[in-house]
Amino acid sequence: MNYDLFRDINDLSGNGAVDSLMKFSAQYLIFIVFAVVGLLCLDQLRRRRFTPVLGTGAGLVLTFLLGRLAGALHSERRPFQAHHVHELVAHAAGQSFPSDHATAAFGVALAAFVFLSRRWGVVLFVLALLIGFARVYVGVHYPGDIGGGLLAAVVGVGIVAVLARRWSPARSDRSVPRPMTGR
Repeated sequence: MNYDLFRDINDLSGNGAVDSLMKFSAQYLIFIVFAVVGLLCLDQLRRRRFTPVLGTGAGLVLTFLLGRLAGALHSERRPFQAHHVHELVAHAAGQSFPSDHATAAFGVALAAFVFLSRRWGVVLFVLALLIGFARVYVGVHYPGDIGGGLLAAVVGVGIVAVLARRWSPARSDRSVPRPMTGR
């Protein structure tokens, strides 16, 4: 099924304008995603809000580590190594699962959504979907590789979000210091 879906998406290639958009998305859109989250982090730092930036960084590190672990547990060659494909971008042979681009893009999007800005998180998630689709379209990843990147991001950012909530101070009236009385 993974190969069949790959074939369906990869066979869409052949339209010059769409091919150009997909090549750009597969190769360069990730830099825009990182630039946006970088600007969001700088805005938080400017406001002296360090916790969202730390949460974002921790979520990305854990996502990256989970992606590396998944790749070590499941070895898979790239589609162009195993099949005749429409390869629109040159790429070195090697490990296909999970897609590093998808792992990073989904990790950034979910971390932005949870820790920085829900609105920008949604925008970045849409861009991550485009990056993932484009990586299949241009022939360098299977759809399952994209799903593996998404799963690593959900688990990585999710763990950090749960831990951050557990360690954050309680938001109740008891957490507000009581005024001193004049005795």
